[in-house]
Amino acid sequence: MNVTYGICILSVPQDADTAAKLADSIRRYRLPRGVRLSPDALDYRSIVLDCREEPVDDSVRSRLDGCGCLVLLCSPGTKNSRPILDRLNYFKAHYPERDITAVLVEAEPVDSFPDFFVEKKMVSHMLPDMTVVEREETIEPIAADLRADTKSRWREVLRYETVRIVASVLGLHPDELEQRHRARRKRAVAAVLTLIGVVSLSAAGVFLRLGIIAKNEGDVAREQTRLSVDIARRTMEELPASFAGETEALEYIDEAIANAKSALAELGLDSLLDESENGGAP
Repeated sequence: MNVTYGICILSVPQDADTAAKLADSIRRYRLPRGVRLSPDALDYRSIVLDCREEPVDDSVRSRLDGCGCLVLLCSPGTKNSRPILDRLNYFKAHYPERDITAVLVEAEPVDSFPDFFVEKKMVSHMLPDMTVVEREETIEPIAADLRADTKSRWREVLRYETVRIVASVLGLHPDELEQRHRARRKRAVAAVLTLIGVVSLSAAGVFLRLGIIAKNEGDVAREQTRLSVDIARRTMEELPASFAGETEALEYIDEAIANAKSALAELGLDSLLDESENGGAP
């Protein structure tokens, strides 16, 4: 397969931000060790975005020609978009062997999937009296689902669907890839927790020594507070560097750092954090 991009992510302009976040999540995803790919597997990190709903001209056709698969974000604005439908029809007509993956980002499937994905077929049903009747049913595609009620839930859904989309692009079984992905996340989190435990024990030892030395000087609380903030600052700097290659661990670390900074601000200690960063004396 002669392609320039592994994936082309399509969306209407309203979903461009979600498309960019999905593309970034896919690019940052690293395959677990031991996963073997076929020689002609697509480069899933090579992604191009098409979110402007421009008419299908030569430049759009050239972009579609060079893509190994399409990922379409589906929302109510997508359902009746003529430019989106034209792209889908062109890609399907010229490259029927290449995959098109639907990703639901808003509302219900019936309100968001273009008719391109919807198939109507006659299905046989057996009634209680053992007679068989034929009924027309609507068959919707099996799609990734990025809908979520909260930001934290959305991040979880994004991580999960990233694995499924990558598996689909590479022709892998999503369950196997997800299991390997979960195992790697557990190892990364265990390493983070171990490092945090070591830092906490070290801090406890320092505080004890500081208390013994300065218990009659009246500045123990101030020194402990300053040292706590200094340890927090150094941890915020060193943890991301220590796990630079572990994408999943960094996600937890970034969230923990954001929470720690927020907590320091609520306690009125953010000025001490600034002093520590600038090397100033308390």
